[in-house]
Amino acid sequence: MKVMLVYANERMDSLIGIGLPLLSAHLKKAGHDVKLYDTTLFDTGKETGDSFRESLGQVTPVDIEKYGVVRKKVSMDELKADFRKAVLDYNPGLIGFSSLEMNYDQALELAKGIQDIPIPKIFGGVYPTFAPKVVLKEPSIDMIGEGECEEMLPELATALEKGEDITKILNLTVKKDGKIYRSGEVINLEDLPAGESIYGEKTGLRRPLTDLGKTLLAPDYSIFDDRRFWKKMGGKAVRTVAFELSRGCPFQCTFCCIPIFQYQHEKSLESYSKSSGLDLKELKKEHKFRRHKPIDKFISEVEFMVKKYKLDYIYFTDECFLSMDFDRFNDFIKQYREKINLPFFIETRVETIKLGYAEALESAGCEGVAMGIESGNSELRKNLLKRFMTNEQIIAAFREFEKTKIRVSANNIIGFPGETRENIMETIELNRQIHPGNTIVNAFRPYSGTELRRLCIEKGLIPAGERAEDNRVYGAFDNGALTAKELEGIRRVFNLYVKFPKDRWDDVRKAETDDDVLESLKQEYREGKI
Repeated sequence: MKVMLVYANERMDSLIGIGLPLLSAHLKKAGHDVKLYDTTLFDTGKETGDSFRESLGQVTPVDIEKYGVVRKKVSMDELKADFRKAVLDYNPGLIGFSSLEMNYDQALELAKGIQDIPIPKIFGGVYPTFAPKVVLKEPSIDMIGEGECEEMLPELATALEKGEDITKILNLTVKKDGKIYRSGEVINLEDLPAGESIYGEKTGLRRPLTDLGKTLLAPDYSIFDDRRFWKKMGGKAVRTVAFELSRGCPFQCTFCCIPIFQYQHEKSLESYSKSSGLDLKELKKEHKFRRHKPIDKFISEVEFMVKKYKLDYIYFTDECFLSMDFDRFNDFIKQYREKINLPFFIETRVETIKLGYAEALESAGCEGVAMGIESGNSELRKNLLKRFMTNEQIIAAFREFEKTKIRVSANNIIGFPGETRENIMETIELNRQIHPGNTIVNAFRPYSGTELRRLCIEKGLIPAGERAEDNRVYGAFDNGALTAKELEGIRRVFNLYVKFPKDRWDDVRKAETDDDVLESLKQEYREGKI
């Protein structure tokens, strides 16, 4: 069967993610043909995350147009027409849309544009998993895949090709003959979660998570246009794609969907035990939420990808890269240094930084590390965010990297429910102490499937059903202590507060609302006059 995968990426996150390449690999192994429709290189008028961060001085501007990475300006109607033509030309038997909350609107518009074409349309990804009621209400969407779909999607494509019943496929929720089937069970649409009240909702996951060692295939990046391999990293253009060495995060941050995913994983094993007759205790031993890919398997995959796609940089998308034991870390460093030896980037937590780790990472080629501060107020971090590191731990972790040439980024979020201006200034103060190479500032977004979304609704900060926007661009909301305008004013000068001496802070504060002052200060910063 022909399967078209759709990546609605209007904000142009230029990194090729790992999700669709994995789905393509598993579909092809099952005998299906795959074609990708990628909107990344179409410009429908929305500011990209890269350009926004460059404008605020958070990252170094890089010109990648000379590598052919030029976005074509189109209206939404023109994009829908182009997509419709692509569908009619390819004539697939199944169309799969990958959807986060921030790109759902564009994906939905594309689906509406082919609603009259009688081809099954499935939405998968984080947003359909945590807000299935919202997604399935749309007439243009026939079904959703919940959770990881590497095994489910090929099973669905094969069943459709053979004309078999699809209603009992695990982790599939499908509309058929006026009914909704969820992993074989007939349910009411109104009983499905909408991403608002996460714990206690009836979970849709019914099969164990993908085994990274035994089951998961190497990703298939061949479905992407060659121009998509270029990405801005550390002030230069590199050829890279997303790689993963592990899945799952051991932490419980309330602004993240990982805790509810962990909860759903536990419930899915209970359901699978009942349906399969397998012992629950044994299933829990075999299927952990936190999973690691064997180092040998990973190294072999990277060697192949580097050669095939001419990669010169490795970008890890692990939620918490250094959450591994000492022996595994040493094995990774040794094999990567000997067999790959390319610059790479990781994200991790300050709690995972041990003595000697920074030097070992540098020896293997690590050029960039991102670690989250999120808030400089320890009580807010602990009580609201469930991040239990101390300021001392944060400072110590960042100082470990001062012994190296690794560029370290500090990730910050402002605008949490009830967060005050004073709280944000504490975050700025902490950034001033750690001297990061890059200071990244995102606006808090109450994403579906998170504890803080429920809190925001309970406090009346957002209406139930409202979708959260991209956290990299403008659009903060009143958080109960500050208005959206005040929060965005602080965000646009956050980096200047970190870099300028305190005797210039009056000027920086003026720049929160005065565009001329802002441009003058940014010019000073660019010219190195501070």
